[in-house]
This record gives sequence, structure tokens and C-alpha cells, in this order.
Amino acid sequence: MYEGLSEGETMPIARHLSLITLDGVKDLIARKVEFTCRYELVGGTGDGKPLYQCIYSVGDEELILVAAKVQKHGPKVRHFALWPGLVNHHTNYGDGRPVSLDLDIRNAPEGDGGPDGDRG
Repeated sequence: MYEGLSEGETMPIARHLSLITLDGVKDLIARKVEFTCRYELVGGTGDGKPLYQCIYSVGDEELILVAAKVQKHGPKVRHFALWPGLVNHHTNYGDGRPVSLDLDIRNAPEGDGGPDGDRG
């Protein structure tokens, strides 16, 4: 278990990422800043549906999408179910490119198939 995470939560991928909220993404779009985004498989729901996190790339910086409201233990990474969450998010806040996804939750890092209440 990683320090600062609630029971049942896992750290998706150990690396250094900056944080961005949906308001930050809206600001990038409004200022016409060039960015790309990708969706990484991080686990699954209790009924076996895959969950994804969104990573935005702006220049050389990678930013992980987090909820605007900071939780007791810090920012919470936003997770998306494929439909309608990820599809709607990419339609409204994506980079306009087609999305390529891994749909097999067995490929998720530390994927336990457990539920996640924070879907986009």
C-alpha cells in the first residue's frame, strides 16, 4: 500500500507527472495551446469494465487529470469508464485525434477489477 492512499486505491504508474484539472484543460483550449492526450488503462470496475486515466502532454510536460476538489490525502486522479465517460471527455476536451485503447483489464498495472467511484 502506498502512503497517503485510501484502502483499496492503488498508485497507477510510478512516475513524475504534473497535475491538471478540467478547468486547466479548458484554459489550454481557450488559449489555443497545443496539446495531446492519451488514456492509460489503470484497472477495472467491479463488473469487469476497464477504467482509464487521462494524460495531457504540453510541450515536454506530462500532466495527469485530477478532480478539482482536493481530497483529505491530496488530489484524486480522475478515472473514466469507456462509455460514456472517456468518449464524452475526449469529444469535449481531447486533442481531436482518434483514440486507441487497451480494453483488457488484465493488462492494467495492479489492476484488481475493483470498483472506482470517480468516473468522468
